[in-house]
Amino acid sequence: MGEISVTYEVDEARFLRGCHALWAYRGVGRFGNHIVAAVVSSCAGFLIWQGVPGPWAWLMFGGVAVFVVLDVLRDRLWRRYYRGLAKYAGPLTATVSQDGVQVDGAEGQNELPWSHFRSFLRTDAFIYLIIDQRQFSMIPLDAFEIKQQADAFEGIVARHLKRLPRRYF
Repeated sequence: MGEISVTYEVDEARFLRGCHALWAYRGVGRFGNHIVAAVVSSCAGFLIWQGVPGPWAWLMFGGVAVFVVLDVLRDRLWRRYYRGLAKYAGPLTATVSQDGVQVDGAEGQNELPWSHFRSFLRTDAFIYLIIDQRQFSMIPLDAFEIKQQADAFEGIVARHLKRLPRRYF
């Protein structure tokens, strides 16, 4: 198999959905954060209800508040980051081959060798090419005409990059 190309667009809403899916895959998603906040809040409420002296319950509530604020702040920062990206200003065409990944878009044409990427992963809606801890490229699966094309695209990527394992916690 030679090369496979896909053309797609990523607007702000899709970008944030992709970020949320990536964070959930890495074990730091919004749902998990809210579960932790609910459990800690319940424990703090129980301590207050039982009349446990000291600041422990209030410190737990304060920790939950910081946790929730950081979750909201993360969304705002990534939304601002998206707005500064010229990469997603128009349609992108990603082509994978034995040599690497070629991306044509608003920033011009980039040919990236496989060594530029650290790993990859696939969720229900995206394939991600991970560059480092905070940099990635996302390719929406609905951009592929048929499922077999997405599978072939992933197959070429899997021959050159290791799959990032899913973390739950």
